[in-house]
Amino acid sequence: MTYKDKRSQDLATKPIGKLLWQFAIPSLIAMSANSIYNLCDSMFIGQGVGPFAIAGLAISFPLMSISSAFGAMLGVGSAAQTSIAMGENNKERGLMILGNMLRMDVTIALCFTVIGLVFLEPILRAFGASDQTLPYAYDYMHIIIAGNIITHVFLGLCDQLRATGNPEKSMRAHLIAVFVNLILDPLFIFGFDLGIKGAAFATILGQVCGLIYAIRFFFDEKNFSHFSRHGLIFDAKIVKDIVAIGMSPFLVNVCGSLIVILINRTLRNYGSDDGDFYVGVYGLTSRMNSLLVMMVSGFSQGMQPIVGFNLGAKKIDRVHKVLKHAYFYATAIMSLGFLLIFTIPGTVASLFCPDELMIESCIPAFRIMLCALPLVGGQIITTTFFQSIKKPKVSIFLSMTRQLIILVPMLFILPPILGVNGVWCAIPLSEAGSAFLAMYLLGKELRNNSQMSPLSAKE
Repeated sequence: MTYKDKRSQDLATKPIGKLLWQFAIPSLIAMSANSIYNLCDSMFIGQGVGPFAIAGLAISFPLMSISSAFGAMLGVGSAAQTSIAMGENNKERGLMILGNMLRMDVTIALCFTVIGLVFLEPILRAFGASDQTLPYAYDYMHIIIAGNIITHVFLGLCDQLRATGNPEKSMRAHLIAVFVNLILDPLFIFGFDLGIKGAAFATILGQVCGLIYAIRFFFDEKNFSHFSRHGLIFDAKIVKDIVAIGMSPFLVNVCGSLIVILINRTLRNYGSDDGDFYVGVYGLTSRMNSLLVMMVSGFSQGMQPIVGFNLGAKKIDRVHKVLKHAYFYATAIMSLGFLLIFTIPGTVASLFCPDELMIESCIPAFRIMLCALPLVGGQIITTTFFQSIKKPKVSIFLSMTRQLIILVPMLFILPPILGVNGVWCAIPLSEAGSAFLAMYLLGKELRNNSQMSPLSAKE
C-alpha cells in the first residue's frame, strides 16, 4: 500500500525503536507533566492548607476518576479507531470518528456536570468524607465538575492528535495546561488566599489554555482528522466501535474509583480516630504511584498508534517489535521509580506536608504499597496491546484483575488481621497477581498468533 503523507510513511517503514521514542517521548512528557501538576497541587495544598485538605483531595479523587473514565473511553477508543483508519488510508472514516467522539464527549460531560453538581455532597459522603474533610472535598470538586466539559474535550482532542501522528502537538497542549496550572496554583492558593478552591480554578484555567492551543489544528482540512459537518452525523457502528475499545480504560478508571472509595472507608474504619489521617497518607502514596504509571502510560500511548497503524497495514512483524520495546522500557521505568522511593521515602513525603506524624506514617506505606511496581509496567503495556489489536475483552479482564478481582478480596481478608497495614499489603499482592496473569496471556497470544493472519480484528 502506498502512503502519500510523511507521517503514514514513517509509521509503515521507520525503524521501530526510533519510531517508538518519537511517539513515546511527547506522550511521556505530556502524561508525566499531568501527573507532576497533580503532585504539585498536593504539595501546594498540603503546605498551604494542611493535612485535612490533602485528605479532602484524596476523597475527591474517585469522583475525578469516574469523570476521567468517560473521557478515557471516548479518547482511547476513538484514537485506536483513528490509527487503524489512517493505516487503511480511509480519511472519510477518520472524520466520522472525530465528529462522533466530540458529540459523545459533549453530551456525557454535560450530563455528568448536572448530576455531579446537584448530588455532590451526598456523593462525597458516600465516598468516605467526614465532617473534617467534606468542606475541602466539596470546595475543590464543585469547581472541577463545573469545568468538566473543558476537560473532556481537551483530553479527547489530545488523544486524536497522538493518533494521527502529531504526538508533539499533544505534548505541547498538555505542557501549556501544566505550566499555566503551576503558575496559578501558588498565586491563587497563597496570593489570593483561595485555599483549595484556588487549586481547582488553576486546574480548569490551565486546561482552557491547552484546549485553545489544541483545537486550532482541527480547523485545517489538510489534516487527516479535522472538523467537518459531515463528521458530526451520528454513526451507530462507529460509536459502538469506539465504546468497545474504550471500555477497558473506562472500567480501569471506574474500578479504580470504587477501589479508592473502599480503601478510604476501610482506612477510616480500621484507623480509628486517625482514619482521616490515613486517608491522607494513602492519597499521597497514590499520587506518587500515579506519576510512575503516567510515565509508563506515555509509552503505552506512544505504542498504540504504531500498533494500530501497522495492524491496519498488515505489518504484523512491526506490531510484535514495538510491543517488545515498550514492555522493556515500561519495566525499566517502574523499577527505577521503585528504587528511588524505597531508598528515600521520608524525603519524598516531606515535600507534600510538613507534618512529622504524616511523614513517619508515609514511610512504611510507600515501601509496602509500591513494592510490586517493577511488575506493573509490563501489565499496563500488555493491557494497551490487547486494546490496540482490537481484543477489548482480554484487555478489560486484565484491568479487572488488577483493580477488582484480586484486590477486593484482599481488602476484606487482610485488614481484620493486620489493621491499616493490611490495606497497604493488599495493593502489591493484587498488582503482582495481575502482572503474572498478564504475562501468561501475552505469551499465549504471541505463541498462538506468530503468523501474519492470526492478529486479526476479530475477538
